[in-house]
Amino acid sequence: MKTALTFPPQWYPSQPYLALPTLKAYLQSKGHAVDQFDFNIASYDIFLSENYLSRCVEQIRRRLSLPAYSLEEKEIKQVYREILSDKDYLGSILKGVEEAKEVLRDEDLFFQFPLYKRAYTTLKVAMKLISYAHHPSRIDLESFFMAGAPEESLAGILSAADDRLRNPYLALYEDEILPRVAWEDYGLVGISIIHVGQVVPGLTLARLLRERHKNLHIVIGGSVFNRHADLLNDKQILFEKFFHSVVLFEGEHPLERLATCLKEGRSLREAPNLVHMEDGRVVRNPSAKSLPYDELARPDFDQLPLEKYLMPFPVLPYMSSRGCYWGKCTFCTHSFIYDSYYRKENEARVAEELDYLGKRYKTKYFTFSDEAISPNAFGRMSAQILSQGVDMRALGMIKFESGAVESPELFENMRKAGFIMLFFGLESANDRILSIIDKGTDQKTEKMVLENSARAGIWNHLYLFFGFPTEEREEAEDTRRFVERHGETGTGIVHSVGHSIFTLEKDSAVYHYPEKFKIDRIVHDPQRDLAIIFDFEIRSGMSREEVMDVYEDFETTIEKNFPSCKIWKYLSREHFLLYLDRFGKEEIQEMARNEEIVLKA
Repeated sequence: MKTALTFPPQWYPSQPYLALPTLKAYLQSKGHAVDQFDFNIASYDIFLSENYLSRCVEQIRRRLSLPAYSLEEKEIKQVYREILSDKDYLGSILKGVEEAKEVLRDEDLFFQFPLYKRAYTTLKVAMKLISYAHHPSRIDLESFFMAGAPEESLAGILSAADDRLRNPYLALYEDEILPRVAWEDYGLVGISIIHVGQVVPGLTLARLLRERHKNLHIVIGGSVFNRHADLLNDKQILFEKFFHSVVLFEGEHPLERLATCLKEGRSLREAPNLVHMEDGRVVRNPSAKSLPYDELARPDFDQLPLEKYLMPFPVLPYMSSRGCYWGKCTFCTHSFIYDSYYRKENEARVAEELDYLGKRYKTKYFTFSDEAISPNAFGRMSAQILSQGVDMRALGMIKFESGAVESPELFENMRKAGFIMLFFGLESANDRILSIIDKGTDQKTEKMVLENSARAGIWNHLYLFFGFPTEEREEAEDTRRFVERHGETGTGIVHSVGHSIFTLEKDSAVYHYPEKFKIDRIVHDPQRDLAIIFDFEIRSGMSREEVMDVYEDFETTIEKNFPSCKIWKYLSREHFLLYLDRFGKEEIQEMARNEEIVLKA
């Protein structure tokens, strides 16, 4: 019995997602026959084509001919008229989309920023055209959203999976993707759903496979349904119409046991961490601890169409640890998929695997997907990479610890080893907010660590958010002033920033202990019975309106204090990794100055 592992749309088109190569490698090491299919990148290749966009234009024409009853329908019809009347606009997108894809895949063209920017803009506009054809759904270069957030409710999922107008994946699977695979060759299909934007596309895929191929057992994995585990008891219809089972937490061991049970005709009760139907009831099998790292297998990217990703070179994801060694941040839920069990790889083996993967897939570029790599692990890993002569360029996540642990010497060795870009979870630069987030750091430490990293020649990117419960306007200003003071026009130790608004997520410490964070009430809407993000009521701190004001004002802070944002705001993190390696910080900043001259002209 063969297993097919699938990754559904809608996710970033710049690199494979790590789940499939990791699961494939482990199952194969246990003697199972496995194929992997990235339907995400396959969908982009179809969407971003003249043929598909022409069909979208025809759909817009058909929708324009239908009667309009609501104000929204009348407004979108006006947009449709403008689109169809602008022949030059349509011609430039339809004729230019294939060329735009090739610009991102061609080494010479990719690194010419004016060409890159034009190609990127063409692809964004093409995705907007697709969105109009399926209005009010919105599809872009990283996600998919339908009006009313149907992924947050059972009723919404049932409706969205059958909606031929607003769900573009239904026809895409039927006409283009599913006929390419000989499904009769398989007995087990795994679908990895790791983001809410994949719920409707992923379950649409599951429903079609379930209906058309009775030989298949459909199993869902990934973080989204992992977090829904406690909500599935009364949702038998999901198991009847979409999938047969759900794997919780890490997938290697449970999926291997499931494959063995199906192959040998044994009871599904023998597969740990599995949720499935039995005698009309949803049952959850006993849990099993995640495997030690030395029992896991090196990722296998064979069969994935690396030439189809929108990159001139493969950029491969890699993990040197699972879970988070800190694991205390009160807003975070990332470690939930790992069942709060932190393990790391032997650093010598990390270097060996990076060397193997780089040579096999002809690349030196990697993105480390670890939740956060400890300074000591970074130090040992860098030493092994250097001693084994591994040619590598990579980015990774690191937590603020202390200037003593995260020393100039540590960052110098990391830079020599090839870690040229680091992502820091700053979150806030106010000490009170940092303490209730439980970051284990303060503003003084943040500054010291960023100085040490920048001095070593590493590009420092900060993640931060506004609106943590009880945060006051002046505390948010501390963060803004910190970024302003240390940005590109200041001390220069912060090189780029991404900001957001705090969201209250299921399974976070804030969600489980709202009173500790002075939250009066978490709003549980019975119509959103599969929600992951929740509204809440609180009387202290900034109002929602103030938080939004701070968030929007921060855009101006970035534009004023980071002239190079004219470059990096167009680049995904994988694209920017390549640009940073090719040009370096100073030349990227010079590009931005030239871009500003062009804009002013």
